[in-house]
Formats: sequence, structure tokens, C-alpha cells
Amino acid sequence: MKKVIISLILIVFSTTFLSAQNDTLKPVDGDWGFSLNITGLINNIVVENNQDPVGNYMIFARHYLKTDKALRMGLSITYVNQNFFSADSISIPSGNRALQELDSTISQFNYTLSLGIEKHLGTTRRLDPYVGGEILVGKIGNVKTDAKLDVTDVTGTYKEQIILQEDGGSVFGMGAIAGFNFFFSKNISLGAEFGYAFTYSKSGGDYSASHVITPVSGSQISTFENGKLGSSQKSIGATSTGGIMLSFFF
Repeated sequence: MKKVIISLILIVFSTTFLSAQNDTLKPVDGDWGFSLNITGLINNIVVENNQDPVGNYMIFARHYLKTDKALRMGLSITYVNQNFFSADSISIPSGNRALQELDSTISQFNYTLSLGIEKHLGTTRRLDPYVGGEILVGKIGNVKTDAKLDVTDVTGTYKEQIILQEDGGSVFGMGAIAGFNFFFSKNISLGAEFGYAFTYSKSGGDYSASHVITPVSGSQISTFENGKLGSSQKSIGATSTGGIMLSFFF
């Protein structure tokens, strides 16, 4: 009889413990989560991805190694290819009307990667405070600008082309973070996050510029210039790393 009673107590305890685990609103071991940043007032709410220190949007995720420990990751891969074209009728010094066409392209490729760890401290069903640390590295891509100008009248076409190439740079950051999530539903939370970080960014370096003029008549004129032009910035201080965040876990 004693053995039966002990077995029943163990079964009840195990069932109660498992029910409590299943009843939690928070993520558990092995879960993944993704977060979006919320900005704006009530009538102008914007939900968007977080941004890295140079303003590129990042995909931000968490992976729970344990119920109270999570790996955090951020990734930004940005390719920009911006084109501008215009065509206008203009008067030229000869008195003729001419068609002026301007065509320019700017291209750049950037990426940023962040990696960190979070220690979750909450013991309640909904409130989940945490602390942690994070490092961030990124590449600011080289910038290439290709601009062409064509002016066409009855005598022919005058052409100019400028090609400008500038070195990119890099960004590095490391710091401590603190925040909380409040789970208002199963695996869905609203939270806020703040950090204190050191950030270093550097951009520029070597640059080159070529300028080619092709007149309607006469010889082509080409010029080439190169040099160095760059900037760097260091900062240490409190930052709002995530603002108000909406998070989903699964």
C-alpha cells in the first residue's frame, strides 16, 4: 500500500509539473524568436526591423539554448544600386536647341553581423527581464558612381563621363544590454531594450576619379585624379538598441 501511495504522489507531482511547464507563456529550450521594432505614436505606428549603427535594417533573432539562456543574432545584407535619369530641352551658346540627357548610377554593398548572449532572470508567468552582452562587426562597401551627360543638337552629340570610386570602411561595436519582454499571449511579447556600448566606424580611404569629354568635333579630353579621403568615429555611451520590440517565438 505504501508503494502504491508513493507512486500516486509521484504521478500527481509529475503531472502538475508538466502542466505548469505547458502553461508557461515564455519560450523554452530550442525555441526561436524574431523581433520587430515599433516606433511612432498611436495614430502613426510603424513596425520595422531594427537598424545597425550605420542605418541598415537588420533581421534580429533569438535561439533559446536553455529556458534562461538565449543566443541573439542580427544580420544585415544591403545592396544599393541607385539610378537617376533626366532629359530636358535646353538652349546652348550657339543659339540652337539641344536635348540634354543625364544618366547616373551609384552602387554599394554593405553587411553587418551581430552576436550575443542573454541571461533571462524572470520567474513569473509573463514578465521576462534579461541582461547580456553583444558584439557587432560590419563592412561598409566601396562606392562606385558612374555619371554620363549627353547634349545633342543638329551638329552632333557632346558627351561627358565621370567615374568615381571610393573605398568603403568597417564598423565594430561591443557592449552590455538589459531589457525585458512582457508576454501577453503564448510566445508573443512586447518589450524594451537598452544598452551601453563602444562603437567604432571608419569609412573612406583611397579614391579615384576619371573625367572624359568627347566634343562634337576635335580630340577627346581625359583627366584622372586619385587621392585619399576618409573619416572615423568612436563613441561610448548609453544607446537604445531595440526600442519597443514586438517578438514572436516558436
